Amino acid sequence: MSNLLLTVNTVLPVFLVMVVGFVCRELKLVKPDAVKAMNRLVFQVFLPVSLAKSLMTVDPDVRIDYSVMLYCAAGILATFFAGMLLVPRFVADNRRRGALIQGIYRSNYAILGIPLIESLFPGGDNGVSAMIALITVPLFNILAVITLETFRGGRFSLPKILIGIIKNPLILGCAAGFIIGKLPFTVPEFLMSTITKLGSVASPLALFSLGATIDLKKIGGNAKALLAGVSARLIIAPGILLFFAYLLGYRGAEFAALMIAFGSPCAVSSYTMAAQMDSDEELAAQMVMLTTVFSVFTIFLMVLLFQNVGIFSLQ
Repeated sequence: MSNLLLTVNTVLPVFLVMVVGFVCRELKLVKPDAVKAMNRLVFQVFLPVSLAKSLMTVDPDVRIDYSVMLYCAAGILATFFAGMLLVPRFVADNRRRGALIQGIYRSNYAILGIPLIESLFPGGDNGVSAMIALITVPLFNILAVITLETFRGGRFSLPKILIGIIKNPLILGCAAGFIIGKLPFTVPEFLMSTITKLGSVASPLALFSLGATIDLKKIGGNAKALLAGVSARLIIAPGILLFFAYLLGYRGAEFAALMIAFGSPCAVSSYTMAAQMDSDEELAAQMVMLTTVFSVFTIFLMVLLFQNVGIFSLQ
């Protein structure tokens, strides 16, 4: 019972903030343009600062296990190749293929994962969540371009992809935090306090705006594709990848970060990219909505299960 209550108290507040965003949208207290503006602020300002702070404050005496980054990348690539192999066998329309494959491998780790890790380990996760963001952000963007270009018959430009990655605010935030953290002097207190205050805005605003993007009325006639996509995103892929993570000996914050990276809902940006690259934007939007809703239950159950078996412990 104590583990159940601890899990509820840790995970539920994260999703209740999303519910507040959803309710405010339904009550028309926030307009779509305002939600888009909040998402831009989170992506371009607050989240990069939050990631930078996470890497700046890593205890220099704590050894970061960089193998967890490699395993995360390998898991994402495995999911990507599985989708590229299996989805075309069951889906005929190229536009739907690209949207579904992207929804299966591309998680919302940067927006939802960081707040969840902060909730699970309020005392600090030794920078592992930010380090995983450093590998997932460019990888998701590269694979998204490859996927959507492949299924619209286009060609992807490697220089263009690389420039986009270098200019990505999340990558810039991670790089800045990593570099500053290695400097031989301490950041002035007034500057560190400013960074901390700005970074603390990222999680609640990101969760609120994510909830405000959910529109359950738009779910249409994509039942079979959505059932397969949601199951693969939230159950099948994380189940397989976390099983092997356990066998490889990952525990604690490292395992929890992998759990969120593999088991969080579809990235909101997957809808934006689908719309921009002639994919099935309606299916992409529905994948984001449904995986976000059902992840409330799947992530809660995963946290409760792994806590009970001793893979990680909540404080």
